[in-house]
Amino acid sequence: MELYQLKSFVKVAELGNLTRASEALFTSQPAISAQIKALEEFLGVQLFVRSAKGMNLTEAGNRLYDDACVTLAAADKLHQRALLLRDEIVGELKIGIHTDFDFVKTGALYQAMKARCPQLNLHFYQTSSATIIRPLRTGEFDAGFSFGPKKSGELSVEVLTQVPLKVVIPKVFAPELGQADLATLAELPWVYTSNSCPFYGICEALFAGESVSPQQLAWVDTEEAMVALVKAGAGLSILREDMAARLEQEGLAYVWEGEVPEIEFNFVTTLRRQHDPLISLFRECIYDCWQLEFPKTTDVQSA
Repeated sequence: MELYQLKSFVKVAELGNLTRASEALFTSQPAISAQIKALEEFLGVQLFVRSAKGMNLTEAGNRLYDDACVTLAAADKLHQRALLLRDEIVGELKIGIHTDFDFVKTGALYQAMKARCPQLNLHFYQTSSATIIRPLRTGEFDAGFSFGPKKSGELSVEVLTQVPLKVVIPKVFAPELGQADLATLAELPWVYTSNSCPFYGICEALFAGESVSPQQLAWVDTEEAMVALVKAGAGLSILREDMAARLEQEGLAYVWEGEVPEIEFNFVTTLRRQHDPLISLFRECIYDCWQLEFPKTTDVQSA
């Protein structure tokens, strides 16, 4: 049994499709098929059944999937430890960024990691809190950041801090609205997010005790789009406190004086990668750059 056979097994199980698995592993579909067949012969069990929708795990395949993931993680951990002993970490680390790069301190994180691992290639990808789970699951990302709670049994979610939020009111509206009650604000147009975005839950929680719901004028899934629509006078929205303050300083919006629930800022990876030496090193850099107290034991929740 070879590690590359296990990698093919896990990737096909995750994606449910030979073509997509071969693309993800940068190999051919016949090669993937041959590796799966060889692994089945070695193990003496059938791992997949074909269907019109793709490749589905058999009962035996489903039972062996977790063991395969653990084996691959252990092999990767062994390799990374060996590189650490040689003081030479090579390879790449792919990180998903869910908000603007300055907020996450991407530049400082890059410098901190390169200082520790000069030969490491770092990739930072723009994503969103709502869409980060899939690329983590498929291996497109090694880790990433997100706002709000995450619900997936495959993820390790570590709450780094709580981020304060504010309601922002476009400049075209009356400045007195900064002191208005929620019932008054609900009568105005709002820039909303889809219900898969954690900011949707914050807005719902804000108006939970009111008899009226805000007028949902537009729907977006990025903070950049929310800011653009607020600037355009489209409607009210909820933004990070620092973004809200910046808009107010620029004379583009008012900040509502009322309280808004905070939102979690998380570091996210998969359960099978959470103790990977490279992930652990990146986590240390996060705590250094954010000047957070490093926990004696990892306060990680399985989402």
